[in-house]
Amino acid sequence: LLFITFMFPLFTSAAEVLQVTDSSTLLIGDQNRTYTVKIACLEVSPSQDKSVITFLRSELPRHSRVNLRPKGAKDGVLISKVISIENKNDIGAQIVSKDLARSTC
Repeated sequence: LLFITFMFPLFTSAAEVLQVTDSSTLLIGDQNRTYTVKIACLEVSPSQDKSVITFLRSELPRHSRVNLRPKGAKDGVLISKVISIENKNDIGAQIVSKDLARSTC
C-alpha cells in the first residue's frame, strides 16, 4: 500500500473542487482540509466575470478532481495553477485561450 501511495499520488491525494467562489477563486478540499485557491496568472476583467464563472462551473463541477501547482500565497490564499485530472488541462490557460481573461505570467 505504501508503494502505491508514492508511485500513484494522483489517485490517492488529489484535491477536489468544492465551490467556484468567483471568477478566479475556488474552494478546494483535500481529504479533511479546505483551501481557498486563486488561479495563478489570470486577470479577469469585470465585464467577463459571469462568463468565466459559467466556464469554471462547467469545466470544474463540484467534486471534480484537480491537481494544484502552487506558485505562492497571499493573505492566506494559495495562488496555484489548477490542472483538471479528467482532461489534464490547465484551467487558467483554457480561460485565456477563450479570450475570457488575460495572462499575467
